[in-house]
Amino acid sequence: MPNDPQRQNPQPGRDLQQAQPVLPGQRREPQAPQHPQHPQPQRYAEARAHRVMDRAADAVWREVRDFPALAAWHPGIASSTAHPGNPRVRDLVTTDGIRLTEALHSVDDTLMTLEYGFVAHPFPLTDYRARMEVRPEGDSRCSVTWTATFRPAEGDGAALAAQFEAGVFAVGLEALGARGRG
Repeated sequence: MPNDPQRQNPQPGRDLQQAQPVLPGQRREPQAPQHPQHPQPQRYAEARAHRVMDRAADAVWREVRDFPALAAWHPGIASSTAHPGNPRVRDLVTTDGIRLTEALHSVDDTLMTLEYGFVAHPFPLTDYRARMEVRPEGDSRCSVTWTATFRPAEGDGAALAAQFEAGVFAVGLEALGARGRG
């Protein structure tokens, strides 16, 4: 159609197939068609821990919200420091020597939620995004949910999710719940 605007302005990679060089002696293998409007689903794994605490939500939120101070309450973190001039990025060293850098993506004081992700880490995954959420359960109790989603480098990520759940989230929530009790 001469007046079709999409045909007048073709988009590389969509309307025109990108040519791939073929070296002498090679055969060009047929490629499966790409459908930009129907991308292949990406597989994500999820880790989750939840704990009800005998502590007021406001007190727990103050500790969770202090992003650079994770080592103050998490027993698996040997040190936690903010980058100079940027308290939204923290460097962590675990008690077994693993080094991580995490960046804070969002904080909502009204909903008592924060979200963060890995900047640098040694784990076989990509697109790690974690969320902590504190909910009041009356005046002197609260619940905290800690979740993360990520794309495992291989497999379904179930083993890695289980490690985060048991070795990081549950341990941290247990310690956070015990703080402030005599």
